[in-house]
Amino acid sequence: MSNSSNPNPSSSSSSLLTPSPSSPAGTPTPFGSNVPTPHGGQNVPPQPPAPVPTIVTHRQQQPPVGLTYTGRRTHKKSRTGCAICKARKIKCDERHPSCLNCISHGVECPFLTAPPGTATPVTLGIPNRTSGARHAAKTATRASRSPSSPSGPYLHSQSVESDVLPLLELELLHNFTSRTYLTLASDAGVREFWRVDVVDAALKCDFIMRAVLAISSLHLAYHQESSERRDFYTAQGMVLHQKASREAMKYLSDDGQHHLLREDKNAAARLFLFSMLTIYFALASPRRPHSEGGSFFINETSSFPEWTFLVTGAKSLSSVLGPRGHETMLAPFLAYGGQRWRTHRAKMQESQMGEAWGPLSALRQNILGSMQKQEGQEGAQERLATYIHALDELELSLVIITREQNGEGAKEEKDVLDAMLWLWEVSDSLVPLLKIPTPEAVAIFAHFCILWKHHERTWWLQGWGDHLVERAHEILDEEHREWIEWPMRVVGLGLRR
Repeated sequence: MSNSSNPNPSSSSSSLLTPSPSSPAGTPTPFGSNVPTPHGGQNVPPQPPAPVPTIVTHRQQQPPVGLTYTGRRTHKKSRTGCAICKARKIKCDERHPSCLNCISHGVECPFLTAPPGTATPVTLGIPNRTSGARHAAKTATRASRSPSSPSGPYLHSQSVESDVLPLLELELLHNFTSRTYLTLASDAGVREFWRVDVVDAALKCDFIMRAVLAISSLHLAYHQESSERRDFYTAQGMVLHQKASREAMKYLSDDGQHHLLREDKNAAARLFLFSMLTIYFALASPRRPHSEGGSFFINETSSFPEWTFLVTGAKSLSSVLGPRGHETMLAPFLAYGGQRWRTHRAKMQESQMGEAWGPLSALRQNILGSMQKQEGQEGAQERLATYIHALDELELSLVIITREQNGEGAKEEKDVLDAMLWLWEVSDSLVPLLKIPTPEAVAIFAHFCILWKHHERTWWLQGWGDHLVERAHEILDEEHREWIEWPMRVVGLGLRR
């Protein structure tokens, strides 16, 4: 059932059903049934039907003599389509909570951010999921919870006396606790953290629960063979995470909340957990190559995807927590991360590698030569220190996996956290330079994609190595493209001119 790569959602819409709005009481129905009699029930002689006026548009008018219209065939215009479709001048299908054009391009549909009540609720149909689809339509238009009650139980939002069960949410939660959690880590203890501790926190905090369900929904979408089911679960995941983000951001946008986070370690822990879940969600979100008009994630104008910058926010929240984080539900996760970090530092000391090690030596020399030309420029020394630090840390991870592949060291269980540790280390120094971007930072980041390729067996990582190296190749000029020959070769793209 598993696909070999992260599929892009299809544009098929055969199962997305838009119910017709019911006719208001007291108005004629299309077939003339149930028509009330006016004047207190007095009988009125039947009136002949009024003539239907013919509306002729400029496209339907007869052309002047001697001219023939050769334009494209007319179609019904969308007056209430989403802003993205209007900007691209394409027809919007007006599906909610996200139109299929936005889903297929991997971008956030403006319908997701529309205020509650501004859009007509629609049912996202799915084969054999009638009751779950009805509930999905209700949850898509349900208002967010008040920020004064961040720990309201998500699944208790409906009365037990209601005849409607939240089947969709229950399906997503079951999938997360039985399958998805296994894909988020390699260590058994960390897996239990995702399955038990995180779900327990989610039952007490709405935005964590919605983030958990959003990841589970994308996981289900990834494994669907049917385009209708894939579109359905993808749309639900986007809606869930959008609602979660709006709720979580209330605690970061208010200046008074920052003081609360420093006082309340559990509140800071919840936001840190949400930031980590958001990184997983961003990596798992549908994407298309930049050359095909798509985006790596929500923001199409960024040189690199948003998740590269989300790590900076997670690191800031970790700094707010400090040692107190080990007194919260995050203790197992933080302890394991620290253990992997110490193991890496020990391996670096054992390797005794110098600046002339392997393929990174050429990149290091190229960057040193480039920075010498920039000597005297504002911030040049600080950028050089950032590049050297990033190279030293990246070299550590690359030499470990390279020696394991060559049979020179004991093989260990792969853990994508090892790659994330490098990104975490340089998130507040190198990553901001990707926004400019500088060619040195782009080249270093392209070599980081070799680590992504090493861990690509994970469903939410598949394709990212190729995508990011391709993006680096697009950004760099001819001179600097030679710097990324190794990453291009590793992902199978070769050095193209």
